[in-house]
Amino acid sequence: MKKIVIVAVLMSSLCLAACGNKDIFATEYEFKTAEIRMLDGTIKSVKVKAWSRDTDANNIRVTTTDGTVYYSSSNNIMLIDK
Repeated sequence: MKKIVIVAVLMSSLCLAACGNKDIFATEYEFKTAEIRMLDGTIKSVKVKAWSRDTDANNIRVTTTDGTVYYSSSNNIMLIDK
C-alpha cells in the first residue's frame, strides 16, 4: 500500500512540474488599467472592466469601462494592477 501511495505522489509531482506557465488552479487576476499599443504606434491607457486570454493563441481581449473592446497580441497589451 505504501508503494502505491509513493508512486502516486511522485507521478502527481511530475505532472505539476511539467506544467510551466499553465494556470493549474484556475486563479484569477484582476487588473485595473491597461496600456495598449495602437496601429499608429501611440500608447492608449484605459480602465479595465474585464479581460480574457486566448488559450490557443497569444492574444488578449480587454473590455474597458466604457464598453470598448480591444483584441490584440499580448505583445501590444500590458495589463497593470495599480
